[in-house]
Amino acid sequence: MQNGLHALQWSEKAKASARKHSQDMAVNNFFDHTNLRGQSPFDRMKAEGISYEIAGENIATGYSSSIFAHEALMNSLGHRENILNPHYTQVGVGVYFQSVTQFPYYTQNFYTPF
Repeated sequence: MQNGLHALQWSEKAKASARKHSQDMAVNNFFDHTNLRGQSPFDRMKAEGISYEIAGENIATGYSSSIFAHEALMNSLGHRENILNPHYTQVGVGVYFQSVTQFPYYTQNFYTPF
């Protein structure tokens, strides 16, 4: 327990949603929570079979390692609030490297199931 919070449980479904979004951003050269097909993080999580009470997403790019990406997210108020939200119980993280530049795209999906 840290910051008065319990560790989140790993979710393979959230990981799949996060990984696919990171891949989509890298392959299609965009950086946004909404993909080019107009799907929000919530649409993508539902498509992976996630039923949630609450959910959220963090995205990052341009950091050479996941440690630096996570540090940057923790230094951003809104992203930090997602990471430390006491109401989330599940997490999945996906990373994808753009094939030519090897530029990494990171996605963190958080949720609490019904």
